[in-house]
Amino acid sequence: MSEFFKILKSVVSDYGRHVTGSKIKEFESEDPLSKTLLQQNLCAANSKRIISLSVPIAVIAIVSAVFILINMNLSSLAAGIISLLGVLVILFGCSFTAIMVFREYRNKKSDIKKQDRYVMIFWSVFSVGMLLLCISDFSINVFPYRFYLYLITMTVFPLFDIKKSIVFIIPFSLLNIVIGVIFGIDFYILMISVAFTAAYFMISTLVYSSYCCIFISDRQLNTANERCRQINEKDSLTGLLNKKGLIRRLMDIIDRGTDKNIAAIFFDIDDFRQYNHIYTDTQSDECLYNVCNCVRIIAKSKTDIISRLSGDEFVIIVQDISEYDLVYFAEQIRKSVETMALPFRDGKPVTITVGISSIIEDDFTDYTKLFNEAEDSLSLAKNNGKNCVGYMGNVFKAR
Repeated sequence: MSEFFKILKSVVSDYGRHVTGSKIKEFESEDPLSKTLLQQNLCAANSKRIISLSVPIAVIAIVSAVFILINMNLSSLAAGIISLLGVLVILFGCSFTAIMVFREYRNKKSDIKKQDRYVMIFWSVFSVGMLLLCISDFSINVFPYRFYLYLITMTVFPLFDIKKSIVFIIPFSLLNIVIGVIFGIDFYILMISVAFTAAYFMISTLVYSSYCCIFISDRQLNTANERCRQINEKDSLTGLLNKKGLIRRLMDIIDRGTDKNIAAIFFDIDDFRQYNHIYTDTQSDECLYNVCNCVRIIAKSKTDIISRLSGDEFVIIVQDISEYDLVYFAEQIRKSVETMALPFRDGKPVTITVGISSIIEDDFTDYTKLFNEAEDSLSLAKNNGKNCVGYMGNVFKAR
């Protein structure tokens, strides 16, 4: 029995958190931007629902108006006029407001407050029209089944929080009960109306809070996935892109297909294997980090991508650069590392060797050709004394 009460307590507690919005506030506190995005999303969702809902409402209103006019007789003239008036309010009021909502929705720089105001006006007009229909039914001692239609529509289509649900559902239900009492409707029917009102109110608030929680949870999940992807595509030591991240960026460039030239600058640290034998692992890591930081400072305004391929091998992808500037830029990188004067052996500093390749973007459909040419240029430079720049069968080194 105690287990049953625990389950019941947890259900009530969870429902309370949903209805009061505390669950939503917890998400929003973790991600403040979600609050604004959620408001925009809710406004857009309500606008879409109203635009789609206005067409069947207009059709039903026209059919109801024709049916009322055909069947109107002197005995129920007052009820027929009230019913027809309610239909006309729904037809013209809702149609006009739906048009305004649609115009505002199409505006890319739409004002959320203005759009939300139109949504409220739509449901206010719809509520007044449905209330007139219910009064018409009560006046001829017929139970207003359209009362349930209104509540179902309010539950399914709008996404209103607890305050807006109270503004619409509770006053509408209370007025129906008061009118029912005036026209002498059975107490049993009134109690059913109250029960259905409470049920629809609970459903409406739960639908709203569930929608909000799903939206914010999806946003947080997407953010977490993006962070994981970024971590997965970055080198932990240098903070540069790893090979996986580099290939993804290159594939993006291929997919975009811009008209810029593209170039690859390969470089590695000269005799880094011997450096590892002389110094400790920590010092080797510091050497790699310092070289990368030096290159990053030189290249940050000129490059799109800097990546660590493996070990001491790195690549810089440059776009929209002339051949002269490309060779000059590569020489700048080589010279900057040499000038940094990281100690190596025999009083000589740490140096790098650079290999370059370039290709016209229109022909850039496979990055492997770009990489192979850059590796060939790097091998050429290595075979010609290292600490120099290789490009198109030539070796460059400033005096």
